[in-house]
Amino acid sequence: MLVLPLSVHADEGEELDNSAAQDRLAELNDSYKELEDQKKKVDSQINSARTERKKQEIISAEIDGQINTTTKQIELLNERIGLLTQQIGQLNGSIAQKQIEMEAKEEEISEAMELFKKRMRAIYMSGGGNNTAIGMMLGAESYSQMVIRAEVVGRVAKHDRELLSKLDQDLKELNELKNGIEQDKQEIEQNKSAVEGDKTEMAVKKEELDSQYQMARDKVEDIAAQEQEYLANKAEIQKKLNMLEAEMKAIYDEINKESVNVPYTGGTMRWPSPSLSQITTHFGEGGHTGIDITGGGAYGTPVLASGDGVVKVASVQNPDSGYGKYIIIDHGGGIQTLYAHCSLLSVSVGQTVSAGQQIAQVGSTGWSTGPHIHFEVRKNSQAVNPLAYVGG
Repeated sequence: MLVLPLSVHADEGEELDNSAAQDRLAELNDSYKELEDQKKKVDSQINSARTERKKQEIISAEIDGQINTTTKQIELLNERIGLLTQQIGQLNGSIAQKQIEMEAKEEEISEAMELFKKRMRAIYMSGGGNNTAIGMMLGAESYSQMVIRAEVVGRVAKHDRELLSKLDQDLKELNELKNGIEQDKQEIEQNKSAVEGDKTEMAVKKEELDSQYQMARDKVEDIAAQEQEYLANKAEIQKKLNMLEAEMKAIYDEINKESVNVPYTGGTMRWPSPSLSQITTHFGEGGHTGIDITGGGAYGTPVLASGDGVVKVASVQNPDSGYGKYIIIDHGGGIQTLYAHCSLLSVSVGQTVSAGQQIAQVGSTGWSTGPHIHFEVRKNSQAVNPLAYVGG
């Protein structure tokens, strides 16, 4: 990433505007770096995925965010180019003004030098230096005339010193103007280089954006194809769902043989994720037995136990069907919670867990179209609305 030059050499009249521009450029640099860091984090997640399928799951979940990030980067680059171009114009104006001042100063110096040369020639022609002053004094015909001539000589000498002092000051100012022009020219070159670098980087980002849009279109087509396949196999899928529900009911019935004899003391349950809050499918929608929870960057984030309890199921046997990798925790009183489609389980059967403890990582195993937590609450083997049980 290009880091832009933030210093701007300017005249006093432009100082306020340039200060604001420098602050804005600093903000743009920071914003751009944050976006780059976000993209690197997603790329790292994609590259660390063990299978091509997992990579595609992550890409699908993050593609909207990637498009948004790249679009923001292009907007930032455009704004930076605009600010730099504006500063180049200001610097060119500063150079033009300084050149006018420099020419005026050179003319001033030239006139002063000519005056001083004339003065030196006059002194030389009259006999030179101290002899001239002494001659004037000795040639006085009276004391009063000698006093007057002495004062004249003093004034002339003072004028010569002032003239030399002014010449010295003018030369210093001239050098300052020349140095200022050189600094402005150097900064213009730096800004031009930064603009060209930003334009090159923006071209790359636009190519990335085109690629991401194409990927998004491909994913939409994939989803459409999956929907068609789903509709074509709806009866078979429903049959599998019925079998899964029967299987799960048998599991819950077995757990409840002991659970109903232990009172439930957990109170309000905790939300099963520290970072995800978006519900994409609610309880009861199309026969849904729980809620689906997701959000940006969901894959691999922690899944938390919603209450104290004992792990009764920690299944990794059928990661490509049904609930995929899932966990069931018994909380007593015939109440259990289920956490499905995990990518990794962190607990085992028989383990006692506490509310808020990490038990798994979000994934997309089993019958899933993207990373999320399928969260269920069961009471006496029957699915109930989890939102009636969970708090924050």
